[in-house]
Amino acid sequence: HLSIRRQRQMCIRDSSERTPIPAMEPPEFVFEGPRYLQIHDSYIVAQTDEGFVIIDQHALHEAMLVETLRQRARSGPLESQRLLLPETFEVTEAQADAIENHTDLITRLGVELAPFGPRTYAIQAFPTLLAKVAPLEFIQDLLDLLTSRKAAPSPEEMLDEVLNMTACKAAIKAGQKLTDSEIAQLLADRQRYESISRCPHGRPTTLTFSIGE
Repeated sequence: HLSIRRQRQMCIRDSSERTPIPAMEPPEFVFEGPRYLQIHDSYIVAQTDEGFVIIDQHALHEAMLVETLRQRARSGPLESQRLLLPETFEVTEAQADAIENHTDLITRLGVELAPFGPRTYAIQAFPTLLAKVAPLEFIQDLLDLLTSRKAAPSPEEMLDEVLNMTACKAAIKAGQKLTDSEIAQLLADRQRYESISRCPHGRPTTLTFSIGE
């Protein structure tokens, strides 16, 4: 009986000397997901410190592109790349005259057109900035623009109008689904520009709302 009592006393002593286990703090969950979302594949809603902004993805990208194009066009012809297979197209007499009369403008765009038979031209080189634009479609739109002008604008006015059209063609489209990385890149690029509150057509690129609103 004495040995049993001694064992019980030792067990009681051991249990009283154990270090108490501290209470576990509940884990702190930190949201690390993107602070933006795309709606209707056309607009981006992004959180800011003061509230949120709604961005027209096409208008914003177009505004940024036209600024980039203007800066590069001022320093010389846009960088271009030769096509592995030149694309040929037929022209009307008016379009052929437009090509001849606007050779300098077409060169500044980084486009190289060469005669390829009677009333036929070949697209030999195309600007790298327009890698996602179909060359033939772009040239047709360019010629339509050049032949539609009744009065002859100044070379700089004509260049500015063509650059506006170019930016519109190359910009992200309304209805275009973007990945999270594409949205993040667009928002990051937005910080590098100053005068992009409106696209060349006058549409606002961004609407800003405060928390109070």
